[in-house]
Amino acid sequence: MKVLLVSPALRNMDVYQVRARGCMPPLNLMYMAAVLLRGGHEVRIIDLYAEGLSENEFLARAREFGPELAGFAAYTASFDMAAAGARLLKKNFPGIKTAAGGIHLSYLPAACLRSGAFDFGVVGEGEGTMLELADKLGKKEDVSSVPGLVYLKEGKAFATPPRPLIGDINTLPWPAYQLVDLSKYYLGITRAVSTAPAASVLTMRGCPYKCTFCSHHYGYGGRMRERDPGDVVAEMKSVYDKYGVREFQFEDPSFTCDPAHVKEICRLIRTSGMELSWNCNVRANTASEELFAAMASAGCQRALLGVESGSQEMLDRMKKGITLEAVRKTVALAKKYGMRVNAAFILGTPGETLETAALTNAFALELDPDYVMFSVYIPSPGGELFENLAADGKLDLEKVYGADYITVYSEREPMVELSSVPAAKLLALMEEYTRGFYLRPSYILKRLRTLALPGELRRVLWGVALIFSHRFRSLGGRLAGRKENENGWTY
Repeated sequence: MKVLLVSPALRNMDVYQVRARGCMPPLNLMYMAAVLLRGGHEVRIIDLYAEGLSENEFLARAREFGPELAGFAAYTASFDMAAAGARLLKKNFPGIKTAAGGIHLSYLPAACLRSGAFDFGVVGEGEGTMLELADKLGKKEDVSSVPGLVYLKEGKAFATPPRPLIGDINTLPWPAYQLVDLSKYYLGITRAVSTAPAASVLTMRGCPYKCTFCSHHYGYGGRMRERDPGDVVAEMKSVYDKYGVREFQFEDPSFTCDPAHVKEICRLIRTSGMELSWNCNVRANTASEELFAAMASAGCQRALLGVESGSQEMLDRMKKGITLEAVRKTVALAKKYGMRVNAAFILGTPGETLETAALTNAFALELDPDYVMFSVYIPSPGGELFENLAADGKLDLEKVYGADYITVYSEREPMVELSSVPAAKLLALMEEYTRGFYLRPSYILKRLRTLALPGELRRVLWGVALIFSHRFRSLGGRLAGRKENENGWTY
């Protein structure tokens, strides 16, 4: 069967937002493609975010292939674009079946199916479900025996039995890198450390932590499954040799949650002969001298740390499982071993006050990382806060949007106020704290000292533009009127 897998664009993304976010390969679709290929199906991937295709260009690419089944990655922030793409295919390919998967569909399947764009929803881990769905559709057999599916039956959402999690993720083939053009991908301006080609890699699935604002724990039922370190590094070496990739991003939400696992990966990278750099997400409660020494010796040059708040009370409310002192220690270790530090903070979760927000700003200034990101929280489908709000009737599940938190380059407002600080004030604080951090003379001098590094001048200029991009867009909107970008499909 011919299966087309589509990664949708995001609506109204301007050049500043795209550069800030970066654009990395769609590993979820690449894993799914690899499983489908192994099962004997023909597969293509179209990444609308990376390629910036117009609807006519998208249709032309699809016609070259002639898909019988199209699967869309459906995140909250891009669901409307995924639905638009599915409707376009259904309009132009009579008889095609469409499916959506991802965390948004998994938690809101009935609402997603009511969009009318999708024939099937794939709930949970999608590789096995998509393979069995393609097998059944190819043979024109009934799909009701396929676990992990949801579809409309007599006008109502019908769910098949849930599919168990993959017990051993080492049985999965490597992502189908051959189906994407790696030259289209690049790290965000606060993650890149070179101008070399970049790619992503996963070393595990799941997360053992229970942060109330996050869906990673709930998305996998709290179960963490690790890949064999040898297989991880063998995949990296293959991409290194075949595609010239010299910079990697470990996509695991909590890469350092198992220090022994990380240290073995680092040991194998060192003995592989690869000369590369990489970045990862670190946990303050797992930081140690031994771990950071191993990471630095294997090429880690950026450590991304979810600090979230400068108030211990707020961290405890979030069930973050870290202390302010542990954060201080982690940042100090990263700096000691020559890593650039990215620190992320959230404003507006339950219990936030003007006082706790001020503590967060003060803590960011004290830590003095290389980059900060202040975000205003939006409830993410699957997280504890989202589930509680939904249960209390405080969210309209038909209108949930924006899986990404609101950042300084966004133009949205929170869909619901969770604390005593009004939404407008949170947005103002976010911009005030961001500009206050980056416009300090000491910070500017620090950045100027790094301008000789490859690509650094360009990253600094993009960063300056990003900080003021909201004002640029506001001015442009007043002068020319609001216009959707070329990917703002509206059908």
